[in-house]
Amino acid sequence: MSEKRDIQISKALSYLLRHGAAKEKLPMDEQGYVKLSTILSNNRIKTHRATKQDIERIVETNNKKRFTLISRDDGIYICANQGHSLKTINNDNLQKLEPKDFPSQLIHGTTLPKLKLILESGGLSKMNRNHIHFTSNLTNDDANGVVTGIRYNSNILIYLDITKLQNQDEIQFYKSLNDVYLTPGDSNGVLSKEFFFKIVDRKTGQSVI
Repeated sequence: MSEKRDIQISKALSYLLRHGAAKEKLPMDEQGYVKLSTILSNNRIKTHRATKQDIERIVETNNKKRFTLISRDDGIYICANQGHSLKTINNDNLQKLEPKDFPSQLIHGTTLPKLKLILESGGLSKMNRNHIHFTSNLTNDDANGVVTGIRYNSNILIYLDITKLQNQDEIQFYKSLNDVYLTPGDSNGVLSKEFFFKIVDRKTGQSVI
């Protein structure tokens, strides 16, 4: 099968399951699951003549493990593991973190121009998404710079102060099915820069501020 075609199908799935379900009138439950047969009948997927086997292969081989398939009594369902902007999605598909559950590090990837805006605005914002994304593990960084939870073009890494996070109760963190760490931030959708531990260049590891 064509890798390019799989990428196109994956992008269509991401749009539908993260952002476009309401606009496309797809029945979606509060955890973000849509029946696979419904997805396969959507024009964005039909354009690529995608089959059930195509979707299963893409879910299995996706380098960021973006999707999950589950079997229910009435059929197979699919969801995006994180990255939603749909406000109807709740956190039931996520593991709520207690202080003891925090990993030893949480890292957000960004770029130098965006870092300036982040610092000037006072912290990380979830923008139009439901959560701000983090990874706890850079060792899965492959030859293409792919790390689950960090964009491929991120050249700046913001490390959070885990101890500070563990000793506050205003901001909740979660872990997704594909091991991305998420937070909705405070009541304004922001994670204050007071929780930043260090900011480094991704390639050199040197501090940038």
